[in-house]
Amino acid sequence: MKIVNKIICFFSFFFIGCSTVKTSEKYGVEMNVVDNVRSRVLIEKFNAYDKNKSFLIFTSEFKNVITVKNGDSLVINKKAETASMLGFTTACTIFNNKNVIIIIDNKKEIKLNEVQLPKYKFIYVGKDKNHYTIEYTNHAKSFL
Repeated sequence: MKIVNKIICFFSFFFIGCSTVKTSEKYGVEMNVVDNVRSRVLIEKFNAYDKNKSFLIFTSEFKNVITVKNGDSLVINKKAETASMLGFTTACTIFNNKNVIIIIDNKKEIKLNEVQLPKYKFIYVGKDKNHYTIEYTNHAKSFL
């Protein structure tokens, strides 16, 4: 019986010591026309007029291997680090009518909301320790 108690105590400490990874989502105002200048410039520069294209931007606190899968395509698979002065890590263009899966360090998998994704042009992913925030918006942010 003592062995069973030791095993239970060991697993209790093991699970208490593990930190949980949290993900939260924020949604901006939905609109058919993106109306601010910064947003329009990005859409024009990257030819993202198509309603099925969006920008996926990684913002703060990353020093990880970031993998982005868009449907059957591999969009990003690289070690990325946040430029501390800018709060910007990396970005890519995605097709928002396909599944988008983000994998951090080949461990943590984040699947973007398939219903909300087509409604927004800019999706920002931020990290604060073990908490990831995904912000869906139609306004491009400035990093300078």
